[in-house]
Amino acid sequence: MSRNSRTTPEESPGWSTDTELVREFEPSADAADAVALTVTEAVERWPELSEETPLVDAVELGNLTGLFDTGATDGSRWLPSVTFRVQGCQVTVLYGSVIRVLVRRDP
Repeated sequence: MSRNSRTTPEESPGWSTDTELVREFEPSADAADAVALTVTEAVERWPELSEETPLVDAVELGNLTGLFDTGATDGSRWLPSVTFRVQGCQVTVLYGSVIRVLVRRDP
């Protein structure tokens, strides 16, 4: 994993509940790194997620970075995002003033 995100999970603001983990990253962060860090943290928090297909086998993370460019938030109300299911959870990536990664596991 590259260090382009310039942050670690411990430095990433966010919150968690029994079924959700949310982390926020700088807009300049690498989206693939942000997703990988957050999903890894979710698997550590909820070990049953590791029994499913691993993230690296199910998602081409490099393609996530290409989804969002500097013009992604052009002042419109439209918020670029992507949602997918992997490792027994739903992952949503929202790109705005921050990159927000939400991992929601089934209760």
